[in-house]
Amino acid sequence: MTNTLIAELRSAIEAHQTPEIMTPAQAAEFLGVSDYYLLDLRKRKSGPAYSQPASKIVRYMRDDLIAWMNEHRVIAG
Repeated sequence: MTNTLIAELRSAIEAHQTPEIMTPAQAAEFLGVSDYYLLDLRKRKSGPAYSQPASKIVRYMRDDLIAWMNEHRVIAG
């Protein structure tokens, strides 16, 4: 993830443009990935934490998405 993308995400959060609870489509857009990629991560149990209040309903918390991005940061150098 580039520094530019991280800066854009921070700006969006600060401007309250992203909801605290997101659908998979909203979460994918927030992370800059596809819906299918998030689905694949859920199947492999390796992606960000999510809630599943019903069998066909999945929701992501904004803070969990940010935490997951921070866990996967790569510091160059």
